[in-house]
Amino acid sequence: MEPLSHIDWPTLLAGVVLGIPITYIIAILAGVHTQRLVQFLDKRKLLNRTKTKKQALDAFNRIKSFHEGTRDRYPFYILVASVAIICAMTGSVLLLIIAVQNGGLYPLSAGYAFVAALAAIALLFAVLLLTVISEVSRRLERFDDYKIEFEKQWGSAD
Repeated sequence: MEPLSHIDWPTLLAGVVLGIPITYIIAILAGVHTQRLVQFLDKRKLLNRTKTKKQALDAFNRIKSFHEGTRDRYPFYILVASVAIICAMTGSVLLLIIAVQNGGLYPLSAGYAFVAALAAIALLFAVLLLTVISEVSRRLERFDDYKIEFEKQWGSAD
């Protein structure tokens, strides 16, 4: 370690000569572009909220039409349940293939790990679809509470 009395003057002078102007340039650019960045992020947040509101409104209108009887809910249930069954069967068959080919589930080679990941995704998708059926049914049974909850969060649906 060098003693403190030895100072590398050329490096110190280069740091001061280059550092101060670069700091001022960065400060000016930050001041100019901060407002644009904030506006961009606010616009993106607003667009995201608008998209989320549209999706919630579409779901509300679907459940409202089921509740009023202008649209039949049973084809919706049959379609979602059918896709859930197909996903569950696909995931189960993939897991069976892995179990038969590998002699058990563990340890898995890279190819079997990919198939196991596909099976997990298919089974997760099946559970998600069954949750959709459950939520639609719950919202239909308690439509008045659902309508109040929706209007509290998003405002009037009309």
